[in-house]
Amino acid sequence: MVLVVIDSRETRSPVVKELEKLCDIDIQTLEVADYVVSHRCAFERKDIDDFFKSLFEDKKLFGQIGDMADAYDRPVLIIEGGDPFFSGRRIHPNALQAILNTIAVSFRVPTLYALTPADTAKIIYQVAKREQTDERRPVSVHGKRSKMNPKEQKEYVVSAIPDLGPVITKRLLTNFRSVRGVFNASQDDLMKVEEVGPKTAKKIVEIVSGDYL
Repeated sequence: MVLVVIDSRETRSPVVKELEKLCDIDIQTLEVADYVVSHRCAFERKDIDDFFKSLFEDKKLFGQIGDMADAYDRPVLIIEGGDPFFSGRRIHPNALQAILNTIAVSFRVPTLYALTPADTAKIIYQVAKREQTDERRPVSVHGKRSKMNPKEQKEYVVSAIPDLGPVITKRLLTNFRSVRGVFNASQDDLMKVEEVGPKTAKKIVEIVSGDYL
């Protein structure tokens, strides 16, 4: 029988009830990830609201993704409830794409999309079945929560923009005080920051405000 280990904080999610229809579940308090399906594969689940909250409010997303990537060879992020590009949030698609690129390339974490909790459960079950039945990989919970603080997580988000090194990233955040402030800044305002010239300011504006297609 397929087994999925679930973080106790996920028990309010309808995903858990959907998984119970498909496989055995084991509720534990997990330091890393929301769902573990083998010794190498785990999932972090975010509904649309939680995804944006963890990016811009409590700033937890990059810490959670980084911890999962450190602990498991096959980490996966699931965004539930639709496509974040059409969520109606006030963030430009290019800026959102830069964030997802950082998750995929820097952290090596692919992002999957599910419309409903039932869809999320099916994805997790299908991967668990492949890992445990086809690949014969045992379920093993491991990993520790890192000490990455909100300041470092903000730097991760802004540094997703190409050619922004750590020095300029920190200066931008110091000047505009938040990730949203950096993303909403005009080219002229960006150029007031030390070492941000016309070329860099133009690139930031193009990525954050340019058309997606």
